[in-house]
Amino acid sequence: MDNKRLKQISNQLFKELQNWDFDKAIKFSTDETNTRNFLIEPFFEILNYSKMDDYLHEYIADTGKSRGKRVDMAISFGKSEPIIFVECKKSDAYLNEKFFRQLNEYCLYTESVKIGILTNGINYDFYSRSSHSNTILNETPFFSFNLKEYTESDLEKLALFYRNTFDIKSVIEYSEEVMFLSKFDDAFFEALANPEWDFLKIIYNNMGGKRLTNTVSSQLFELINSNSIQSILSRMRAKERKDSDLGIITTSDEIKAFNIIKTMIIMSSKIKDTEADRITYRDYKGSFAIIVDGSIRNKICSIMLDKNLIEINGQNYELKSASISSLKDYKKELVNSALSNLS
Repeated sequence: MDNKRLKQISNQLFKELQNWDFDKAIKFSTDETNTRNFLIEPFFEILNYSKMDDYLHEYIADTGKSRGKRVDMAISFGKSEPIIFVECKKSDAYLNEKFFRQLNEYCLYTESVKIGILTNGINYDFYSRSSHSNTILNETPFFSFNLKEYTESDLEKLALFYRNTFDIKSVIEYSEEVMFLSKFDDAFFEALANPEWDFLKIIYNNMGGKRLTNTVSSQLFELINSNSIQSILSRMRAKERKDSDLGIITTSDEIKAFNIIKTMIIMSSKIKDTEADRITYRDYKGSFAIIVDGSIRNKICSIMLDKNLIEINGQNYELKSASISSLKDYKKELVNSALSNLS
């Protein structure tokens, strides 16, 4: 799917999700059946899925010695075999390993299924079939969507599952990229714990060495340990503090707030798609500013999470958290501020 089409679909999804009173739906989701009726089915309806034509309830999926096991939802898009299984839980249920194993077992004996979705109607965890493991589904989701907190990036990923443009090959390709990148920590550990000759040679060259010998490589190998890594970690942190405007640390909550606010702004029909890249941020001691064209003179708002405040055009508003449910209360003010600074 091209970026323009992806953008159009994510815009549409944002508008429909904003118009959905899911707080009321949560209130009535008192058990698994009601959660499926009031939260999960409407969620898939927003993705333009149609009951009977695209998915069925209580699909029979035999699991090993067990017969007649039923999957909550089986999505087949009108084909004879399902492509996606959805395991539904009550809205207040925590999506734990036990529920994952249940979903995984269904997929284990239904080879046509490539994607498994575990959901409580609020959180949606998307799992892909593993090509390197006996567990069949990868044990970590390649994408998670939260109805209460989502960003522009989340919407674009969700757009991959939009019924009219759904392409299982593209989804699998994306999931494989995500799972590949998730292996970085393990690969980094392996490179340090069992360094190869080329890695040692890079270090030796940075030390000003001319020719790496077996004797020197053995000595370098012994120097790569937890103590040396701890020493380097301290220096890395010092460098990061220096590079981030004299010790100003941008927190994950600030980045989350930025993504949510930017999403709300660019999803507005008043904002042109081409304006998105002009919206950035700058962190200061005591405040986090969302700005246009990299200039503090073109400030859309400032966030002060330690004081639970957001400032828009000189006016302070209470901000309970860096979540979409809290920030959306000021959508109108944020869009108007963005318009004045983008013009």
